Amino acid sequence: MTSPRDTQRDTKSKRRSRPVKASNPLVVRLRRYLLAGVLVTAPIGITLWLIWQFISFVDDKIEPLVPARWDPQTYLVEFFNLPFDIPGFGVLFALLGLTFIGFLAANYIGRHIMRFGENLLNRVPVVRSIYGSIKQVLETLINQETSAFRRVVLVEYPREGSWAVGFVTGETEGEVQRLTDATTINVFIPATPNPTTGFLLFIPKGEVHDLDMSVEAGVKLVVSGGIVMPPASAKNSKQADLRLSKEMLKPEVTEVRRSGLLTRLRNYFLTGILVTVPFGITAWLGWEFLGFIDSRVVPLIPANWNPEHYLPFSIPGLGVIVLLTGLILVGMTAAGFLGRVMVRTADRMLGTLPVARSIYGATKQIIETIIAQQSNAFRDTVLIEYPRRGSWAIGFITGQTEGHVQDVTQTEMANVFLPTTPNPTSGFLLFIPREETILLDMSVEEGLKMVISGGIITPADHGADDDGDDEPDMSSDAPQEAQTTSSARKRA
Repeated sequence: MTSPRDTQRDTKSKRRSRPVKASNPLVVRLRRYLLAGVLVTAPIGITLWLIWQFISFVDDKIEPLVPARWDPQTYLVEFFNLPFDIPGFGVLFALLGLTFIGFLAANYIGRHIMRFGENLLNRVPVVRSIYGSIKQVLETLINQETSAFRRVVLVEYPREGSWAVGFVTGETEGEVQRLTDATTINVFIPATPNPTTGFLLFIPKGEVHDLDMSVEAGVKLVVSGGIVMPPASAKNSKQADLRLSKEMLKPEVTEVRRSGLLTRLRNYFLTGILVTVPFGITAWLGWEFLGFIDSRVVPLIPANWNPEHYLPFSIPGLGVIVLLTGLILVGMTAAGFLGRVMVRTADRMLGTLPVARSIYGATKQIIETIIAQQSNAFRDTVLIEYPRRGSWAIGFITGQTEGHVQDVTQTEMANVFLPTTPNPTSGFLLFIPREETILLDMSVEEGLKMVISGGIITPADHGADDDGDDEPDMSSDAPQEAQTTSSARKRA
């Protein structure tokens, strides 16, 4: 009696033994020419297209800011009658501008101006968090001595026996390291084919295996889904080439070191980036937020009540002011008797609509849960073992598990949201036993900063001193429960 596997094997062998019809030689040759043309033109075309997109993006943002008398395009069009613009002047102006800003920031007056600007930003509640996080991440990435995204490693993920490529962002410090048993490493596990999102894990140092490949080769491996495999000794060969090039160019390097001009310009350029990028991103985010609100609220204001109707210019932030005022007035009205009647009537009306009642009910319940003071949704930051034993990740408590999910499980569970890096707006909802969640002393804001930065930003360990003070005196006659106060307090 033949098994199904033998029958399947016989079927495959019969298919292979069938005579293959001879293809037309001309068609085969044309097909090879087509594939060769794709192999030649596709890499070159994609590379040139990306470079062109980058240059066009920078030119569109920088050139409108350059005065006409300082713009070379003005004189080129005037004297040579060129019917087109020469690309790349925006990139050139950006490089020169960043270098000049770095030169100013390195001087005494520039440092005082920077300190004054940072003091102003630190007074704004939301802006200071955004600016501080961006600045700290940039300082860590640009620092030559940092290990952030310098090593490619292999770790067991998502289970034992299954492996994944990750990038080390640094050694674990602070509260997370104190609460784990072994010395752990911050490892970013990227997604495929988009390596800009993934998970931040804290993995024991002994379970992190360094790979003999550069970060560029590791990114290519992840983006291609394993199609592009790096050479066996890509990193060693690259280091050998660098040593050889340094030996061949030793006189030139000596001259550069003597003059110091290139090194000084490079330092000015990096300083310009550190100064302008945090300010620029913070200002851009604030401007986009104001523009988003204004574009939706200002058109709803009657012309007689709109100040912009009487002014020759628009007022940035007018929509935000009107929105805040409107929300306060609505809250004042809803708190009264007439407002409660109106809200109750609107609830009944929306409850009669099949689709609207589901959307309205879910949205109202989520907002009420988050805003409620007695709610614990996104109030606590926890450390959990994910995705296997010995590997840790940061999550946020969203509530107590209830209903059928709690009935099916055997122990008391907690709803934990596990965010992705660097976009914490997506992730996984996990139901984890309450006793397996370790409550962290860091705030939700500090936990988000650590997740978004990939572990580069490590908050201060607020509980280190408290744990030292809470240690019981073993020589005294204190009750046995006092010996476990510190560890029990860390359990959610």
